[in-house]
Amino acid sequence: MKFIHAADLHLDSPFLGLTSLPPAFLTQVQRSTFAAATKIFDRALAEHVDFVLLAGDLFDRAEQSVAAQAYLFDQFNRLNAAQIPVLISFGNHDYATDQHQTLAYPDNVTVFGSQVTTHTLTLASGETVAVSGFSYPQRWVADDVLADYPDHAATDWHVGMLHGAVRSGGPADHYAPFTVAELQAKHYDYWALGHIHHHQLLASDPPIVYAGNPQGRSVKETGARGAYLVTSHGTKLVPEFFPTAAIMWEPVTLDSSATTLVELGQKLVAWLQAHPASQPTLTVLHVTLGQALSASDTAQLTDWVALFQRTQHKVLQTAQREFVRVTVQQAAEPLTAPKLDQTYWKRGGQQVFTVANQQDLLGKLLQEPSLAAWAQDLSPADLKQAATERLNQRLREGGDHES
Repeated sequence: MKFIHAADLHLDSPFLGLTSLPPAFLTQVQRSTFAAATKIFDRALAEHVDFVLLAGDLFDRAEQSVAAQAYLFDQFNRLNAAQIPVLISFGNHDYATDQHQTLAYPDNVTVFGSQVTTHTLTLASGETVAVSGFSYPQRWVADDVLADYPDHAATDWHVGMLHGAVRSGGPADHYAPFTVAELQAKHYDYWALGHIHHHQLLASDPPIVYAGNPQGRSVKETGARGAYLVTSHGTKLVPEFFPTAAIMWEPVTLDSSATTLVELGQKLVAWLQAHPASQPTLTVLHVTLGQALSASDTAQLTDWVALFQRTQHKVLQTAQREFVRVTVQQAAEPLTAPKLDQTYWKRGGQQVFTVANQQDLLGKLLQEPSLAAWAQDLSPADLKQAATERLNQRLREGGDHES
């Protein structure tokens, strides 16, 4: 037996904050979730798998675009022509809505409803496979759904599909919470998990596996992204990860001795030439300077970053990199007590720049998936650093800003 386990395709991800990219590259980024998903379906056809499991969050939001729906319809038709069944469960991003009910997928597609059910497949080999799962009826599922999953059926294989998170015991347990022990108690042969975007094996006997997402959507989703090809070996199911990402993300930190923007530009060109990426890569660059730039260069820093990306487009293209964010941290100039009470700032920073305060500040904006995806790139440390640099700049500009 052989099948593919994938999850979290997040088709139609907006990729906010990337408008400074060259138009052709931006288009490539915006299509990357589709390109990555296509690699999954291509692999299914090439391997002649017995079926495909898609464990939630196929779409990035509950209201899917026509383009995303049509894309999946076409892919499912490709699999249907090869007689490959597809089993779908919807997750917290694309939870079951009336829109799902009105779209008639090809005959090879089984969509799990809001209650746990079991679908049984009979393979060409004669083997029987029971697959149990459910779709989210709304964005949050805090109930103990594991109680509704049956024990191992009287079939050759039993696979569980679950879009959820390991139980933490806290208020955030609203994504079909579970424990590994609960999954193991069902005595299934494989658990196909979705929701967590980093592919990982929670247990090996039986395999309890997060497929991760096929395409990273922010700098917090670095490294290989893909899906699993699962093959039977005797009485065991063995998962093998395969990469699918069309675009990579990479954070880079550089220490530089540059003292001017001209010199900094030269050093960045040299770095790009020495560190080409193996595939198109969105690079978040943080440069730490050994000493402060002049006041004139500091004032031009934001415009200089934009100018560098335009004038060095060919260098960036050859290196298969685009800078989506460049921050330059200058050596701190000592500030005297009348300008800034460092002890007060440190104490105040610890109280102000917290996760709770950040969430309170953003408020209901975080309930919108696209804005939540953008906000996940921000941390209290990022906000504190930005505030510190801004305050230091104002203090250096003149006494009228001093306190």
